[in-house]
Amino acid sequence: MENKVYLMPGRGDKLNEFLGSSLVEMGIDVYGREIVSDFARLHFPQQIEIIKNDLKNQFWYEQSNLIGDSYGAYLLLHALVELAPFPGRILLFSPVLGKAIDKENLLISIPPRSKKLLQLAEQKKFPMPSYLEIHTGAEDNGCDPLLAKKISSLSSSSKIYIVEGEGHRLNNNYLKQVLLNFLG
Repeated sequence: MENKVYLMPGRGDKLNEFLGSSLVEMGIDVYGREIVSDFARLHFPQQIEIIKNDLKNQFWYEQSNLIGDSYGAYLLLHALVELAPFPGRILLFSPVLGKAIDKENLLISIPPRSKKLLQLAEQKKFPMPSYLEIHTGAEDNGCDPLLAKKISSLSSSSKIYIVEGEGHRLNNNYLKQVLLNFLG
């Protein structure tokens, strides 16, 4: 088992909280970027460039594991689509994949380049990694399960899990079990 991961947590989460704390409890060294303070204030292209450099310089090999959560997964995917197919393994939790609409709370989220991932998936130009695993809630208002299925369907080495009864923040016990299976 590789003893380190590159983690892109959700907006406002820290590397040593939520997913990061579970990884540390498992004895995993956690690297990555937090979408807080200075990094959060950078323009989208600057954030993508930093992540690309992190990956190319420290995590571009077959045994590498990348984990993205929510908007952190969105940034991670946008960095990866500008590179060759990733040689390692990728795990995404409730990934933001583009525009999301929460009809119940009357909210719309339109992140930068919101159509790019969908366009790449539809054109079959998404640079698929050697392994991709996506977990999202069936009631997730931030991740479109249909787009997640479309991206996952591009490769036989991809798996998608739609968790019934769950929203954007998946159950902590479920997350820990997925992390154990992914890194085990």
